[in-house]
Amino acid sequence: MKYITYVCAALLTVALYSCTDDSVVPEQPAEKDGTLLNLHISDIVQPTTRLAELGGSGNISQGKSPTNGANKENIGLYIYYQDDYDANNLTRPYVRNLECKVEGGKIVPLDNSSIYIYDRMTIVAFYPYNGAADDYTFKTKDDEKRYPITEGDYSYQFYIPYRAQANVNPTTAYYVELDLYPVQTTKIQVVLTTSNPDLFPEITDGKDGKVKLVPSIDPQDAASGEDKREYWVDIPEQGFAAPNPVSSGQYVRRYNAYIWKNNDPKSDTNPHHGDTPNHNDNTIKKGEILLKSGALTLFFPQDVEIKEGLVYRYGYNIDTGELFIPTSDALIYDAATLGATGGGYQVCDIDLKDVSEWTPVNLSGNSLYDGGGHAVKNMKISQLTTDKNAGLFGTLSANATVKNLHLESPEIDIDFSGATSTDTCHVGGLVGKLNRVLTPAEIEALLKAELGNLPPDLPQSVIDALVEDLKKSFTGGTSSIQGCKVSEPTITVKGNNLIAGGLAGIVGDNDKFKGSITNSYVLGGSIKVNEASPQEYENAQVGAFAGSLKSGSITNSYTTATAKAHVKKVTGTPPVVTSEEVAKGFTNVVTTPSGINRTVTDSYTKNLKDDVTGVQDFDSAWPGWSTLTEWPLFSSPAVWGSNGSSPSTYPTLIWESLLDIKKIIRL
Repeated sequence: MKYITYVCAALLTVALYSCTDDSVVPEQPAEKDGTLLNLHISDIVQPTTRLAELGGSGNISQGKSPTNGANKENIGLYIYYQDDYDANNLTRPYVRNLECKVEGGKIVPLDNSSIYIYDRMTIVAFYPYNGAADDYTFKTKDDEKRYPITEGDYSYQFYIPYRAQANVNPTTAYYVELDLYPVQTTKIQVVLTTSNPDLFPEITDGKDGKVKLVPSIDPQDAASGEDKREYWVDIPEQGFAAPNPVSSGQYVRRYNAYIWKNNDPKSDTNPHHGDTPNHNDNTIKKGEILLKSGALTLFFPQDVEIKEGLVYRYGYNIDTGELFIPTSDALIYDAATLGATGGGYQVCDIDLKDVSEWTPVNLSGNSLYDGGGHAVKNMKISQLTTDKNAGLFGTLSANATVKNLHLESPEIDIDFSGATSTDTCHVGGLVGKLNRVLTPAEIEALLKAELGNLPPDLPQSVIDALVEDLKKSFTGGTSSIQGCKVSEPTITVKGNNLIAGGLAGIVGDNDKFKGSITNSYVLGGSIKVNEASPQEYENAQVGAFAGSLKSGSITNSYTTATAKAHVKKVTGTPPVVTSEEVAKGFTNVVTTPSGINRTVTDSYTKNLKDDVTGVQDFDSAWPGWSTLTEWPLFSSPAVWGSNGSSPSTYPTLIWESLLDIKKIIRL
């Protein structure tokens, strides 16, 4: 919904400025030539908290205070004259620290009073509300940094603060949306995985310090022996079910810590970082303790600067000693989460050996699936879905991306012989169809889902403009595969109108729906089409890497798989039926219609046939691609780790070489 709300706010501004007051807001209450202010929460930007939490759809939930003070459920509202605020003069607010509640996404003064706007004004909102006098009397914008500090003892700062700002005038006050952004804090997140949940750190009552995150930031209180922040460190984030089936993945546990930025001078009474002013420079050094329990200690692998709103994610596999760096809050760890994914980060290898029939996953929009260098093993497909696209992913549409994933030993055996003459089947180990044109019905369904959360009282002109803008994201784009590996695929297909490849079936659909594959490869395995009945079927585009390149590009990639495909060939009079072998050593490049970019660049194959420009045989040339040497990196690049060496040590990707775990862990 984040995308919609941003667009909605922009369109509202345009619409309200371009129409008369009567046409957009026909009967607005007014007082002293002002317009009644209607404030709504439009977007709550990650990260979120658990104890004092802003929930979805603009609702504040679970805002319980960890102390005996007031619960943290409300918002503090300031309104300034825009000229004053722009001039950094905050001494004359129109509204000062008005406590507001949130009801159904709408911000309402606690006393249910009304606010009227009659000039150009700037709205600033803070969560949570702070009623302490010293914290809300501002002179300049820099003074706002004091507002979120609601506790005298930093160890009681259990929550993450948010801030929103928007300009408003009598024309736009009818509907104003505030986007709340996290401020003053960095989020530290640690994910642990294991096949044996008994190996996780012990869950305690939150008071005895058996699990600590960033303990140098929050030293244990010397007098009481209690670290108050352990109320939410010792108790891990819930919501990760056991792997399903159990054989397919691992158990997952995730811990969160929120580290406050230090905005005050170094002093013994500094409330930010414990009783002593450690980390007053807002830097956590490489080698400091990240997580500590009775059996496990993890260290920071790099310096961390405490900046507003950043999330630093770390992961550790207790079984293997692997360090990984999740790139998403959505974690994929078994067959069930893989099958239901709309994107996320895969935290461990997933074995589908006990899944008799895999149903391909479809990704669309801006979805990102990051395999983290982990494998999906033993996938089996023998039945086509209604869209006739087979692979781990059936289709990637619009701007969807899959990267850093190893598909190991997939088996696809499809009988397409009973299909109609107008049907086409796309088969690839990783993806059947890399970007496809969405049908009008699919676009309509996506629009309906996206528009379902819009406020009910929006003018129709605004809704129409929003629909047109959203359609652009569903009517084109480039779906991509980056840094992926398919090893030992066994792909067997028979029938008419087949497009099949070791990694992808078809790449791109037309000049608007393009596909892109970079830094990826197929190692070994076979693609066999109509092998048992070579004279029976017609129309096949088969390649050892991709079946067909229709729109887009393939760059810095290779295959050592073998591909064989036969189609019926009729010659002579009377006609004589024979067979023709049509498989390519890399891919087929479509030539019509003209004017569409289709390029293969710096790519290689072990079995060169009558292939295309941009593909070379390993016997005559060898890659010299750019490489990196350490994985994981926080940028999660999809690049090569080694170019290998001729004649048979083939290139490998960066994620195939793990980071030296001794640098960051001590058992």
